[in-house]
Amino acid sequence: MSKSEPLDITLKRVKEAKIVLNTEYRFVTSEFAIVKSFRRMESRIFGAGIPYRLKEGRVTLIVEGEIRISINLIEYTLKAGYLGLIPPNSIVEVLEYTPDFDMQVIVVESNFITFLKKNELIEHYIGQQQEHPILLDEKEFKQIKTYFSLIWDTIQENIFRKEVVQNLVAALLFNITYIHKDSINTISTQQSHQEELFHRFIKLVNEYSIMERNVSFYADKLCLTPRYLNTLIKQTSHQTVMEWINQSVMMEAKILLKHSDLLVYQISDKLNFPNPSFFSKFFKKMTGMTPLTYQREQ
Repeated sequence: MSKSEPLDITLKRVKEAKIVLNTEYRFVTSEFAIVKSFRRMESRIFGAGIPYRLKEGRVTLIVEGEIRISINLIEYTLKAGYLGLIPPNSIVEVLEYTPDFDMQVIVVESNFITFLKKNELIEHYIGQQQEHPILLDEKEFKQIKTYFSLIWDTIQENIFRKEVVQNLVAALLFNITYIHKDSINTISTQQSHQEELFHRFIKLVNEYSIMERNVSFYADKLCLTPRYLNTLIKQTSHQTVMEWINQSVMMEAKILLKHSDLLVYQISDKLNFPNPSFFSKFFKKMTGMTPLTYQREQ
């Protein structure tokens, strides 16, 4: 695969590139995709410790095993029975997974279900906010698996029945919305005000870290003093505001180094460092290796 630009995992790129060994376990168009078995598909691009940017959102159902994954800096450990909603333009890094790990995935481009485009359901799906993974009960898990199976069976027909798939996906998303509302109510009662502010802070970091690395910027956005923001983030996450900002910048740097043809000085400029030397020192301090070494060895 060409490294002409950062590796945004898009439906178009997945459809055109030969990045899986067993295509019979997936179905891809420019607007919609479904993966019946991630493990059996044997992807050639996803690997532990390498960040990727996902252009479209994902609905993921963990069906076997366990995975530890970072989604927009937040780390999750997901086991069989978890439903994950990954917003568009998310940076995802697989940290580790068990040999028996498997999941099913549905990817829908935001214009695929036009008759629901303005619905609150789609607004949640297309990533207005990052969602917490949901641990399904036995009944919910069976329901979601049934939707996946119905959609998979439908795309096996000789002619792609787009309208049928659209409505089945809409039904799936509506069902997830009902489950999600119950889950959010539970999370809200358990989550402190500090934790809510922390998640708002992380969302801001993911959005602005390339351009903004000043604590005061994030404090102003959250209507807090810089001192209080630092205290709150440290108490909640055991990391400082700057540590979170630096991690976000590092994710962007790794994506550009791994999946683009940009030279180090171009990446330095793109990430708004004063000069390439400063960027190289920053990268080595964070990873223990120079940008060039990471680019060549990872």
